[in-house]
Amino acid sequence: MTRKTTKIILIALIFLVICGVIGALHLYFTKVDATQTTYLYIYPSTSYSDLCKDIKGKGIAKNLTSFNLYAKALGYDKNMKAGCYEVSPDMKMLNLVSNLKKGRQKPVKITIGKSRLVEDFAQKTAQSLMFSEQDLMKTIHNQGFADSVFFFVIPNTYELYWTISPEDFLLRMRKESEKFWLTKSKELQSDGLTRQQIMVLASIVEEETNKIDEKPKVAGVYVNRLHKDMLLQADPTVKYALKNFSLRRIKGEHLQVVSPYNTYKVKGLPPSPICLPSMSSINAVLNYEHHDFLFFCAKEDFSGYHNFAANDKQHAINRQLYIRELNKRGIN
Repeated sequence: MTRKTTKIILIALIFLVICGVIGALHLYFTKVDATQTTYLYIYPSTSYSDLCKDIKGKGIAKNLTSFNLYAKALGYDKNMKAGCYEVSPDMKMLNLVSNLKKGRQKPVKITIGKSRLVEDFAQKTAQSLMFSEQDLMKTIHNQGFADSVFFFVIPNTYELYWTISPEDFLLRMRKESEKFWLTKSKELQSDGLTRQQIMVLASIVEEETNKIDEKPKVAGVYVNRLHKDMLLQADPTVKYALKNFSLRRIKGEHLQVVSPYNTYKVKGLPPSPICLPSMSSINAVLNYEHHDFLFFCAKEDFSGYHNFAANDKQHAINRQLYIRELNKRGIN
């Protein structure tokens, strides 16, 4: 081999090395094409080809070459992990694949608010997490919480992994409930009510009024009735017993329903909450207004507020004002 040939080969090798280095650096610094924060939701059933379509469809990568190279080099294409993964603008493709490979999920925020029925709660929850409404309902029933799940769910915003199981979700809710009630020890002592009683009473207050400023006064009426061993006579419990939440006017025939939730017939609180109340209703019971009122009736101006009374005579007057307006408006 001549010196000239050796020189040519050496130059060619150096050129190839330089090209390789440039290519490697280019590949290393290759970024995703996402222009805004995007999320990838990978189910256990998601295939690698499905993921590639999703990545391209969401504009994370216009060209899948670098993604495929990293995925195959790291063996990710054969070992995918379910989860919710955040893809931020200008994120390196290598970091994306590394996060996917290691299962570095981004926790999702789930806000739990009022739900009328357990089925509503399951449906709303399943919208934000991987498990289905049916999965959660099955777990609730299997764990014997069909009538008691609202005892330990505290309305709030929580950070959870999207892949959390229904079992772990309910466990998390119970732990959050314990933490919440530990912060309310003073209110519990002054109220003289158990946390279970508070949740039931809060659920009734929730269904009685949408006016946050009025809730403590409504709660005070029911506490007064409990202390006097009176029937609560709460219309929302009758609707719950009938499973007819569209009723706008409770009549005598409705009050005859045989149910432990009919507080016109059964003394004391219902056996479980009639809905998952909002935090404003829970706080209203924890800090109920101290007064002498034993009755309340919707105001005849249909403002959503109520007229309160300390005796039957005044309550009868308030009630007639409201009934007269119902009849006038043709509300049956």
